[in-house]
Amino acid sequence: MVFNWRTWQGVLFLFVVLVSVLFSGIIRAESANDEQSFFNQYQIRRGRYLVTAVAGCADCHSPQNNPNDPQWLAGYMPGTPGQPFDVGPGFKIYPANITPDKDTGIGSWTPQQVFNALRQGVDNEGHVLCPPMPWPTFRNMSDRDTWAIVAYLKSLTPVSNNVPENVAPDGTRPDCSVLYQGLQPLPPYPGKNETGGEV
Repeated sequence: MVFNWRTWQGVLFLFVVLVSVLFSGIIRAESANDEQSFFNQYQIRRGRYLVTAVAGCADCHSPQNNPNDPQWLAGYMPGTPGQPFDVGPGFKIYPANITPDKDTGIGSWTPQQVFNALRQGVDNEGHVLCPPMPWPTFRNMSDRDTWAIVAYLKSLTPVSNNVPENVAPDGTRPDCSVLYQGLQPLPPYPGKNETGGEV
């Protein structure tokens, strides 16, 4: 069988297309390391709804419940009423900066580390988050909703705000793990006092 020039052009064209597809896949895989590529607008909008209307993040992490505030979710600000939180004699708890600022917020945290903070109550160094952070309630959220909050927080404008470390009575960082040693998982639905839809 003799190949003419047109046949070779067709083979060459298919080869170029195949190589292009292969390299574009490699480029896409590399860009997946960029955390923004993990999230879509639906997740971010759902995260915004959860942060502002359900989880109440701004109640502690913002001086105002307004995403237009330049200090939105930037954590403790001196002069904020009721802060820092006194959770026991000598304990001072400062709401963290949860904007994606790399130096003072969660910008250096991976998306998985932010997810773990909400689901397991641990920060990026493995320390248990102290009250009043309601992670024992947040851990009952679905994976979908938890990832939506992560997506929203990672999408924010970074705010540089260096929040003081939490302080125990002896001047060290408090170990709050002892407060959650007896924490039990949510029982399966329906529980003893839930009808399961039967009225």
